Amino acid sequence: MIDPHVHLRDGEQRYKESIRHGLAVAEKLGLAAVFDMPNTSPPILDRASILARLDRAKEANSSVFYGLYGGLTKDPEQIKEAVACTREFEQVVGLKLFAGKSTGDLSIPDTVSQKLVFDSLAKKNYTGLLAIHCENEADFIPGLWDPARPISHCEARPPLAELNSISKMIYLAKITGFKGTLHVAHISLPESIELLEQARESINFTLSCGVTPHHLLLHDNMMKKSDGLLLKMNPPLRSQNAQKALLKMLLEERINWVESDHAPHLRSEKLNPPYASGIPGLPILPKLIAILKSKGASPELLDRITHLNICKTYGLDIKNRPIIDIELFNEYEFNAYEKI
Repeated sequence: MIDPHVHLRDGEQRYKESIRHGLAVAEKLGLAAVFDMPNTSPPILDRASILARLDRAKEANSSVFYGLYGGLTKDPEQIKEAVACTREFEQVVGLKLFAGKSTGDLSIPDTVSQKLVFDSLAKKNYTGLLAIHCENEADFIPGLWDPARPISHCEARPPLAELNSISKMIYLAKITGFKGTLHVAHISLPESIELLEQARESINFTLSCGVTPHHLLLHDNMMKKSDGLLLKMNPPLRSQNAQKALLKMLLEERINWVESDHAPHLRSEKLNPPYASGIPGLPILPKLIAILKSKGASPELLDRITHLNICKTYGLDIKNRPIIDIELFNEYEFNAYEKI
């Protein structure tokens, strides 16, 4: 299995998760590869920071392939350097645009700046993968957020924020002549899948999407429990109906692949300010595979949605390994999946 969406936080936050530790966990689970996100502190934006990151991965001496996304800002020169790195280093597997705020300071929320990013990528003839965190900040309702009522996080970042952001990203890619793959990360709504399916009929670029174990196995009502803050994430958990529909769509292969969005934080950072968003995701992968098998997923389907589709889209040749049926939640401070 390849996990194309993890957050290994070397830098100022390596106490939460390091490249060395994350790769060790991935190796124990039998993963073939992990692709690391750039919203670290400080973020991964230029050649120097990319080289430093790749060196750390090399020092870990792991058999797991380490891939890395370059982060994007609205500075055309920074974008130019990030694109150059995707061409120079095989391990730089793509670029990441945060169209809505998540962890870190890489958010580019306004339409003018987002269009500038797409313009710059088109001018540089970028044909690789652009992963996007799709939440439209103009649709957030921050006044609804109340830590004493954890489910209010889902209300403050409503479904409309994801749907409007996806529509806007497709439109911007279209009008700027974007030539690569636009990948919607951690999709959380069945309506988002339908949006992508409709859009594919009238575009000249590739659209893909990934879904997380938490959006497949958890739902917003679980946040009503006493430890509901542990389930805070971006985009937030959705209704049980949405969760069940996403699982069905994955089994129908209407979603390209599974990605864990592995994002460890300390328990204290989840339950108290800053009320961090994200959960450890790597340890649930063996159980997710078992659940998909129990729902009728064939070995061939599982191979496509955990390996082959990813290799094909990223243009990589990574030898698969069998995932090992063990749970490694003891590697982290809490298990958000305890009650499924």
